[in-house]
Amino acid sequence: MSAFLGLVAMTALMLGWRFLLLPTTGVHARVPRHGGVAVLRPPRGRNLMLAGLALAPTLILLELLLQARQLTRADQSGLALALALLACGGAAALSLLAAEFRQELRVDPDHVESVFVLTTKRVRWKEVQRIRWNPASGWFFLAAAGAWLWVPVDFDGIGDFAELALAALPPAVLGASLETRRELEELAATARTA
Repeated sequence: MSAFLGLVAMTALMLGWRFLLLPTTGVHARVPRHGGVAVLRPPRGRNLMLAGLALAPTLILLELLLQARQLTRADQSGLALALALLACGGAAALSLLAAEFRQELRVDPDHVESVFVLTTKRVRWKEVQRIRWNPASGWFFLAAAGAWLWVPVDFDGIGDFAELALAALPPAVLGASLETRRELEELAATARTA
């Protein structure tokens, strides 16, 4: 019964999280700049929903383990695997919960910086070797020496990102993909009218 309730909760998180939480963000093309830095944030509740999706099967597995009355010696390797899966699921859920409050992308005329739970990647615009738009996933992919950044288009402030990218990226990088340049220009135009 508890496994069924877990599946219902997971489905509710997947399908209804936007209705259960506060209104989503990601609709503002511009964000206030502080010291010339625009701080882009993901839609509110996205990482919380993903944390719930990681936690639901973890709790179902925990319930199944608690219901197992007796373990034989042959079950010890299965128990070790189940405990490892519990640890991974719990760590993933905690990481995504922390990302709900910490994840951001900082952009200024010289740098783009991605901040996640434990990592920070800072890249100078001039060091970006490639930028590509992925319409299927709705994000930009930036590659620089030793760093890869993904910039989802539904972040608040995506227009600020587009304007700064168009102004600061090397011309050869912008010229390498017309589709990417066109998308950046559309987002920048949206930001100018906002």
